[in-house]
Amino acid sequence: MLLPEGFAPQLVAIDLDDTLIEHDGPVAGFVADAIARVQGLGIVVVAATGRSVTTALPVARAAGMHDWAVCSNGSLLARVVPEEVVETITFDPGDLLRHIEKRVPNGSYAVECEDGTFKTNRIFKHTALTVAVREVPFDRLLDDPVIRVVVRSDEHLDEGLGFLAEELGLHSVVFGTGDIAWLDIGPQGVSKATMLARLCGRLGIDESQTMAIGDSMNDIEMLKWAGVGVLMGHSGDEMRPYADVVTDPRPGYGVAAALDAISP
Repeated sequence: MLLPEGFAPQLVAIDLDDTLIEHDGPVAGFVADAIARVQGLGIVVVAATGRSVTTALPVARAAGMHDWAVCSNGSLLARVVPEEVVETITFDPGDLLRHIEKRVPNGSYAVECEDGTFKTNRIFKHTALTVAVREVPFDRLLDDPVIRVVVRSDEHLDEGLGFLAEELGLHSVVFGTGDIAWLDIGPQGVSKATMLARLCGRLGIDESQTMAIGDSMNDIEMLKWAGVGVLMGHSGDEMRPYADVVTDPRPGYGVAAALDAISP
């Protein structure tokens, strides 16, 4: 894989699931080695993920990242070592949840708090939302500012919950179907790119000196924002216009190839 001639990033942002690793799989040794090499060059390597901080940091540490993690699709910035939540972007979930609950009365709802823990009206089954969760009455989900709202419904498998995003005019969302229909809602206008830009401001790094590696819809803004956007080869054709370079389709291998293309 070739990067643009003369490109020398000072920061590399890496999506986790299906980019750095197979979902919930281990970090390959050769990937950790590639990360160690570029960190040795003084390049900041950042995990940039939709995961909460409680599930993102263990993966980042396993990969040998020791600086920063952008979590919850850009709503939270944390230090990896030592572990510390540094900045969050929150919103008031009250009106949103009341509206959605009327449209999906049998749904399961959760909110992600500023410390990366969750409150839910019903423990989710068969999802990654299994750590740092407290079950509370629905009204308790409305109490405080949050960094994310999560909706799950097994009654909308055919049509999914995307209709809610359109109905409410939401843009900072990730939704899908499978065994269960789900919808993740963050602060309006916030993406991974939002917090990466704030981090670059902290570090004095220009966005033209950044590289981002990702594979899915919640990576689009990050790929567009970065000086060089690297797309995993397994991504759909609809993702290609947002990237500058396409790498190996295999999780881990594509990341290593992109990092290995960075010259000393």
